[in-house]
Amino acid sequence: MGSSNIEQLIRIDLETLLYHKRLKNEISITNAIEIAAYVATKFLRIIYAKNKEITTEELNGVFGIISNIYNELFSNQLEIVDFEKISSLALDLLKDTAFDKNCETFFKDILQ
Repeated sequence: MGSSNIEQLIRIDLETLLYHKRLKNEISITNAIEIAAYVATKFLRIIYAKNKEITTEELNGVFGIISNIYNELFSNQLEIVDFEKISSLALDLLKDTAFDKNCETFFKDILQ
């Protein structure tokens, strides 16, 4: 997965999920953090499945892409602590053995 390709896929997921939250008038920093964490974990798991490991560069790359997209979408309204929450939650989600099912449910609930 090339870096521009993964960036486009992450952007599509983030923008789609945020758009549907906004349609329901449910957009908040907390929801944005949760969405970013799920999207980050989804892509980190894809990388792990493909490479059988996640390098520090790949980890920083995924979080960097999300940070850049969120700074653009939210006009730099998110603070460092918000990005720390995203990475902390994403790393917790990575440990969840039922993540794939939970992620599918999380995405479906937003898109309904």
